[in-house]
Amino acid sequence: MSMPILFVLPEFPRYSETFVIDQIVGLLDRGFDVRILAISRGPSPTAGDIVATRGLMDRATFIFDHSASGAASWQILLRRLRQILPGLPQARVRRALSVRRYGHTAKTLVLAGAVRRLSLPLKAEAIIAHFGPTGVLAANLRALGLLDGPLFTVFHGYDLSRHSVLARHGGDYQRLFSSGERMLPISTLWEKKLQALGCEPGKIQVHRMGVDLDSFRFQPPKDAATSSGRPLRVVCVARLVEKKGVIYLCQAVGELAQRQIPVELEVIGDGPLQQELERFVARQDLGQKITIRGRCDKAYVQAALGRADVFALPSVTAADGDQEGIPVSLMEAMASGVPCLSTVHSGIPELIDDGRSGWLVPERDATALADTLARIQRGDFDLPAIARRARATVETHFNQSRLHDQLAAQLT
Repeated sequence: MSMPILFVLPEFPRYSETFVIDQIVGLLDRGFDVRILAISRGPSPTAGDIVATRGLMDRATFIFDHSASGAASWQILLRRLRQILPGLPQARVRRALSVRRYGHTAKTLVLAGAVRRLSLPLKAEAIIAHFGPTGVLAANLRALGLLDGPLFTVFHGYDLSRHSVLARHGGDYQRLFSSGERMLPISTLWEKKLQALGCEPGKIQVHRMGVDLDSFRFQPPKDAATSSGRPLRVVCVARLVEKKGVIYLCQAVGELAQRQIPVELEVIGDGPLQQELERFVARQDLGQKITIRGRCDKAYVQAALGRADVFALPSVTAADGDQEGIPVSLMEAMASGVPCLSTVHSGIPELIDDGRSGWLVPERDATALADTLARIQRGDFDLPAIARRARATVETHFNQSRLHDQLAAQLT
């Protein structure tokens, strides 16, 4: 039997990162023995979900058994400290606490926890670490003799854009670039960023995230809102954080209401900005135009996409520098035949060709969003043609099955 493929992750399962779970299942389906090493335990899988049905929890080892979600930083460190204190007499545990050797990762106590948790090194045909800081962790675990195998680090977005991450891991990334076998940015934009940070170009290969096309049946737009006499139906599915830019979409609908252009917006998702958005809707008396739905299950989201004329995601660069990768939600909408409106942000122009397979406007420009929605409502665009080109883009460049094949070929 060949050695396993080992995924190193911050938390497992993390249902907001379905692309990781999909990748694990994709490699299992291609005959790989996939194992998981996670820092923290995520929520228990519900009966019938893919984590449960594929027995993925049985494949996982957790450095710390408790969840880190919802806990303050000091609480997380205190729990970890309690777990490693009994091991302090051991030289290898004390070595794992060396900030000089292992940088910020040593401060988090994760390395010391791993020394306590892993009695034998985990050997793998390939080690896949999702997100730059997790790649740093995997490289340090390998330096400690706890992991054995070539390291592939997938870079997504915040790990190459958020100011605090770049400041904290500047030196760590240089060591990762030197010791890691392959860097897998999900966009050509991040490929360039890795090169700018000093990574050798020969170690970088773009590997995109994608969608399961079988799960998203293509249904081209049927009738324009103008011909049916109803409002243009706009749907946004997003975690309600700054970089998703949902406030600008709400402002755009407010502008359209003032212009007496009939548009209705449904926002699906939750997050720290949900109450702020709800207050905005109430203050602007937009309750008849905007619905902040909160988090909904997959079946509801797919039904909402089926009703929508436009999917909108006006992503922005957050104040802390955080940026998107290439949002999977846009790929899903495009695969489903829903025309997409987004922004010139991060890797999104690698997915949407403005005016041909969707529309892109500048970041934080509510008026540009409103103008584009007004033109769509007026019937200025051939929506079926845009939808067909969007589906073709996803089929050609963001086909999850094909991307899993490509990854499998790299790992062997």
